[in-house]
Amino acid sequence: MVEFKKVTKLPSFSHQLDNKILYSEHNEDIEVNYKSTYTLKYVIEGSKCYNLNNKDIHVSSGQYLILNDSNINTKAFKGTRGFSLFLSHQLISEIHNNLYSNSDYSLDFFEYPQSSYNNEIGYQLCKTTYLFNNNPSVFKLQMQDLFIKLSEIIIKEQVDLEKKFSELKIQKYNTKKEIFKHVISTKEFINDSFSHKITLEKLSESIGISKYYLHRLFSEVTGNTPIEYLTFVRLKNAKQQLKYSNKSIFEIAIDCGFDNTPYFSNIFKSYFGVPPTVYRKTKISKIL
Repeated sequence: MVEFKKVTKLPSFSHQLDNKILYSEHNEDIEVNYKSTYTLKYVIEGSKCYNLNNKDIHVSSGQYLILNDSNINTKAFKGTRGFSLFLSHQLISEIHNNLYSNSDYSLDFFEYPQSSYNNEIGYQLCKTTYLFNNNPSVFKLQMQDLFIKLSEIIIKEQVDLEKKFSELKIQKYNTKKEIFKHVISTKEFINDSFSHKITLEKLSESIGISKYYLHRLFSEVTGNTPIEYLTFVRLKNAKQQLKYSNKSIFEIAIDCGFDNTPYFSNIFKSYFGVPPTVYRKTKISKIL
């Protein structure tokens, strides 16, 4: 069902319309044009540039991009490695009908690069990359499942987003894409800077829109305010440090952007039901 191919030199194909995982590793700068079905582009290392409708989209290391079916011009630079996942129309239709039997079938991705951390698509891409690099035999066994899982997540994320826009009565593609860019940019700023002091004013200055507009857009699209999302990211990172580091509770609190230990402990307990000290002991005992 899913073909795998490794490319280390200038590819000669003119189209990619079937289900395929393509791993590319470029020893020189290359440029290629081809007709493609829906595709997810993931840059593991280096950078690529995709030209669509006379607009360049740059994708850097650790970023991914989901493209609609179209003619693609790709420039990859020496030293770049990455995956391309091509999703056939038949597969997308089958997955969509299975997940949303009573929903109209219409997908129009926003073609905007995103970082591969802190979301389910990014997690699956990192898992795929790890298996490919470190355990090729397991990658080969799980390749079909990984491909289907990623395809399902991509479709579900887009359909749910379109439903949200429909609820907000936003119809124009360019308007939806602009809002999507603001939301993604806000999330990425928070993920990059959560250990520092972040206010709504600082977020709005970074994104380039008013704090009131940012607060409303982000809340309506995600269901959480920007500050609630910031707290979620801080607590998620705190949980990882509690499980896998020897740092003190105070050090973890400061590292994750909390002002002091009591506030960190109170908010951690309000989210997870137990204070950080109890959570750490529970997780360590399970590991041991």
